[in-house]
Amino acid sequence: MKIGLVGPTAQAWSLPFNAERTVNLFPVLDKRGKEVAALYGTPGIETISTVGVGGIRGCFSAQNGRAFIVSGSTLYEIDSVGAATSRGALNQSSGNITIAENGLQLAICDGTTVYILTYASNAFASPSSPGYGTAATIVFLDSYFIVNKVDTGELYISTQYNGLLWAALDFATAESSPDGLSRVVAAVGQLWLLGTSTTEIWTNTGAAAFPFQRISGANLELGISAPHSAVAVKEALVWLGEDRFGTGGVYMATGIRPQKISTEPIELLLQKATKRSEIVAFAYQQQGHTFYILTGGGLATSLVYDFTTKMWHERAWLNDEGEFELHRASCCMFAFNKHIVGDRENGKIYNMSMDVYDDAGQPLRRERIYTHLVDEGKRMRYNSLEIGFEVGVGLQNGQGSAPVCSLQLSKDGAKEWSTSYNASIGAVGKYQTKVTFRRLGIAETMTFRVYVTDPVKVAMSGSYLL
Repeated sequence: MKIGLVGPTAQAWSLPFNAERTVNLFPVLDKRGKEVAALYGTPGIETISTVGVGGIRGCFSAQNGRAFIVSGSTLYEIDSVGAATSRGALNQSSGNITIAENGLQLAICDGTTVYILTYASNAFASPSSPGYGTAATIVFLDSYFIVNKVDTGELYISTQYNGLLWAALDFATAESSPDGLSRVVAAVGQLWLLGTSTTEIWTNTGAAAFPFQRISGANLELGISAPHSAVAVKEALVWLGEDRFGTGGVYMATGIRPQKISTEPIELLLQKATKRSEIVAFAYQQQGHTFYILTGGGLATSLVYDFTTKMWHERAWLNDEGEFELHRASCCMFAFNKHIVGDRENGKIYNMSMDVYDDAGQPLRRERIYTHLVDEGKRMRYNSLEIGFEVGVGLQNGQGSAPVCSLQLSKDGAKEWSTSYNASIGAVGKYQTKVTFRRLGIAETMTFRVYVTDPVKVAMSGSYLL
């Protein structure tokens, strides 16, 4: 009998109702495949270099081919092998930042101050006495850098193509609601002004007094709860939202009307975040999938939405106590033909690759908890479970030369788990290996948890009770 192996993270408030979980695995759908769905291992990370001494606060791949990292209080430029050159010092060594460019300059905003790196000279400076005083976030659109002033509804624009010059009167105010302006974002060709409980969408009309004006009717009764969760991706804007009724979920807008893409189980995880407003997000594309990743802010693990399958999964680092915690990546950029991510706690930068099967030398545990198996309250005997792995993936020597899949059982709705049972997934070249577990016992409710920690390729498709 075939049973459901593939699915998203969907743990309910009550585990006996639904304990389904997918960690460091992501679903893949293919109607023409041997199975219509599979689980692939998420990419591992390998260390490129160490840049500075602080946590990586942001990274940016410029259109001119240059790549930048903010580590602690320093802006660095890195080359293709990760060698770093200091380009300037910020006033603060921690906190979230936004980065933008105009083709001639790189702009960084640390929540208070704007810093400008001029590409031609590598000069690094802040604007002199800008009208905005203190800036919360920055973006570039239609030849202007744009910032929102801290704790106000005001937005300011720079002189065209010059982030060092800001006229005191070049500002406007988001006025459809009295809530504060938390984030400015360029998305879908427009300027989005995200407040604490409302959003306005503006466009460049070319007006002499102030070029950006609010689009009539383009105001939403939905704001943003984590300013650095907003990411423009796939001709859409995605963010962690809330309104005057309370915290909401994750929303995506491809026009002017957003749709919720988070599920109830994902929202339960978000609501447990101890510093929700500090959650950050980034997006990247790999293996034909585009992923949006929420991390930080007191989340227990990093939460990932896959635009291709429209399913959520988790990514996590396995700590020394054997527990899941946030993935190491705090940001991501595609540079030098690599997905380069920065470490959330130190100055390390990594190559994130599907061909890497551990986390910078540490075990990468891939885990799937199935949906509960029940038959109208009847006790059932489970003779054997066969899982359709890609087998024969063992390494030539060392850890992973004899890779195994481990299975744990729960008969009480995922409250308690059995000891682990192991089955080989095939030494190198052993392509006829069968991944089978036998004599699983009798239960009214049976739940399976499978996991792999060996540093090998993991691809799972199909699961059968025999």
